[in-house]
Amino acid sequence: MFNDLLKNKKKLWLLIGGVIIIIALIVFLILYLSSSSKINNIINYEGRKIAKEYESLNNKDSEEGKKYPTVNIPSNNVLKYSSSEEILKILDGGSDAVVYFGYATCLYCRTAIQVLCDTAKNTELDVIYYLDVYEKDNKYDELLNVLGDELVDNTDGKKNITSPLVIFIVDGKVVSYNKGTLFSQDDPYIELDNSQIDGLSEIYGYGIKDVVDSKKLKSSVSN
Repeated sequence: MFNDLLKNKKKLWLLIGGVIIIIALIVFLILYLSSSSKINNIINYEGRKIAKEYESLNNKDSEEGKKYPTVNIPSNNVLKYSSSEEILKILDGGSDAVVYFGYATCLYCRTAIQVLCDTAKNTELDVIYYLDVYEKDNKYDELLNVLGDELVDNTDGKKNITSPLVIFIVDGKVVSYNKGTLFSQDDPYIELDNSQIDGLSEIYGYGIKDVVDSKKLKSSVSN
């Protein structure tokens, strides 16, 4: 009788212990998912805001008296507002990143940002840093100097970035980039045809793959 009672006690404690472990795992999972969700929500919030900036101009009159081309940026895009200082840190710190330079009223930018976001959504890229070159910050000139003459235009002694510009950074170095969209896009008011979209997407896709592969390699080494 005593032995049966002892056995039942052991079973009860084992059962209680198992329940506690399960509860602890559930709590950990909830906290982890909540934390990840918050991070994703911050990025998604910024992405939606950037998309709204561009889409709010759809069919509005441009300075040339024509209608801005319509853009439809995925709501779950990974665009994130950035700054010259942040990009300088990425370059100086040997990090990997995709950076898009542009602004909403730039006609060619409207083509570029849609194709870039559409291309990125089919990859494991978690963020595209967006620097609005229309709003120059206090580190902008320093960034231009670091990027160098290959990426920065110099007109009458004045440096600037001709938008759109997308750069792909691996280990803190710009390994590839794309200025403008395609040579075949003569008129930014005319949408790209499917062949042109595929061509631009391929350019962006190669660059994104380099960045994602480098991030994966570093993650596997650190683990």
